Amino acid sequence: MKSATRVLALFELFDRLERPASVTEIARELAIPQSSTSMLVNGLIDLGYLTALPDRRVQPTPRVSMLGRWVDGRITDGRVTRLMRELGEETGETILLGIASDIHVVYIAVIPATRAMRLHIPAGTRRPIAASGMGLMLLSAMDEDEITRRIARADLAREPGAAPVDLAATLAEIRAIRTKGHALSASRIVPGAGIVCRLLPTADQSQPMAIGIGGQAFEVVEKEAAFAALLRGKIARHFGAGG
Repeated sequence: MKSATRVLALFELFDRLERPASVTEIARELAIPQSSTSMLVNGLIDLGYLTALPDRRVQPTPRVSMLGRWVDGRITDGRVTRLMRELGEETGETILLGIASDIHVVYIAVIPATRAMRLHIPAGTRRPIAASGMGLMLLSAMDEDEITRRIARADLAREPGAAPVDLAATLAEIRAIRTKGHALSASRIVPGAGIVCRLLPTADQSQPMAIGIGGQAFEVVEKEAAFAALLRGKIARHFGAGG
């Protein structure tokens, strides 16, 4: 009960502040030990509810606002939900909304596929940011310094014996993604699974979001151009020509 109370108090604090805050400030405002605050914050970062900024402050991610979207659509104005539903209806595939959470991608919302052969990816699923299509798409919204910082942190956290991330190759792939405007991944994380994804317009460039169409790898590869065009058109329709 104590942990739940602290989580709610933390989000209420951000609601009052309406800005990022450091662990020290959070500990002071909530009157809890800094060590406990660090554990709380790191746990919420891992789950995709908070994101760490370059200046070491943290702030809530869009996943927090997505939690109450069914209660009052005015919180997120409903466009993302409508976009995801339309994509799901027209493709029959799994539709994924992802955010960057330090060295991971977190899928904060999922529209399940309606096809017999489909991906099973629950909301809250994490993927390595430098090794997944959605992760690379989100990294493409960041500058090179931030990309380098995140990859360095990912290297520090990699499993024993795992190969380090090739920074030069990753930066080259991100540049290619920026040129195309979308990312394609096939059997990169999950064998036989693939995704085509694209960034969503956002007023807060520190918290990019991306939306993807996921399915069987061979079909995603075959339909890359069609899926990319569908994403581009739907995003433009819901967010304006600039999307």
